[in-house]
Amino acid sequence: MTLRAPAALVLIAAMAASASADPYRLRASALAQSRSPVGLVVLDADGKPTDWLSAEALVWTGAGGDTEADVLVIAVHARSHDRKTQATLGRFVLVAGALRPVQIDGVRGRLKLPQKMSLELFGGVPVLPEYAPRAWDWLAGGRVSRQLGDYGGVGIAYMHRRDHGRLADEEVALDAGAAATKTIEAASRFSYDLIDTGLSEVQLTARWKATKAWRFEIYGNHRSPSRILPATSLFTVLGDVPSRNLGGACRWRAAPRLDLSFSGGARQIDDDVGISLDGRALLRLDDRGAGAISLEGRRETSVDGAWSGVRAAARVPVTDGWNAAAELELAAPDDPRGRGRVWPWGLVGVRWQPARLWEAQAALEASASPEYTSRVDAMITVSRGWEVTP
Repeated sequence: MTLRAPAALVLIAAMAASASADPYRLRASALAQSRSPVGLVVLDADGKPTDWLSAEALVWTGAGGDTEADVLVIAVHARSHDRKTQATLGRFVLVAGALRPVQIDGVRGRLKLPQKMSLELFGGVPVLPEYAPRAWDWLAGGRVSRQLGDYGGVGIAYMHRRDHGRLADEEVALDAGAAATKTIEAASRFSYDLIDTGLSEVQLTARWKATKAWRFEIYGNHRSPSRILPATSLFTVLGDVPSRNLGGACRWRAAPRLDLSFSGGARQIDDDVGISLDGRALLRLDDRGAGAISLEGRRETSVDGAWSGVRAAARVPVTDGWNAAAELELAAPDDPRGRGRVWPWGLVGVRWQPARLWEAQAALEASASPEYTSRVDAMITVSRGWEVTP
């Protein structure tokens, strides 16, 4: 897709501009790094010419590799004055309830119905970054949902997808969430594959805000790889090894600016069970959190190998317009296998904002791993924003 499409859609939005409209915003960012080396230019624009019409676009192009420009998002959004009807046209990431997100070129419409019901319909062509669009690649579906009081809702969604005319994906998904009390809430997601019949994915989460200082969470999920991949994928015939995760987390605000958190979980793949443990301390240096220091410890075990690690990070405002940051990670495998007893990684960077619409950042990254005895990379980003009030 060329850059003509973004210009066309932004022009459509501009034609409906009014004197009371919000500003049009454009930000251009240029990134250069020593790895490869490679450069990247990103254009991010949005505008709201009227109270019922808005548009957004995100485009990037690179140098030093694949230099073809790519459009990540370019869409026009419209809604009625009572907000009961909404529509989106263009390229966007489709998220409909418990269905898996997918980037499409297409259209989506949403209508609020009586009895706190909503109907959403969508259709289009899936975006394939690596390949040119093929004939008969399309998807369509919809979602029906109902609000449950003021603190919950439930929805059921369906999607049908074709890959070069062949049935690639067909699933139905259910999502539900509710706040049982002011301190307890729960959410769940289920998706069911209608081709290779069976559960594709299950997610369950519950949170409890015990006090102002203490919060707890438990979660569990189940994923079936062969049912998540399209039926036209080669990997779907190579076997299905579902994975299951079960764990929990807690956070304690030990002081107004100090948070202590801990999480632990287990992951099962076939007959192998791995454990993940993580503890973190975060100290904010000011009430807004502009500056912070964190320390984290982690322990992982899996079929690929067990390791322990520690991470320290700091973000400090130096003076007006200047910020500095540093991160350091050390990972130690239980069985080095001749690849080094400790794998270090570090990053130091500075950020300069001389004016509200200008920003520049520079960073230096160094690491050692089983793949590289040593590696150093440098990165620099310059960003400029514009605002135009119609």
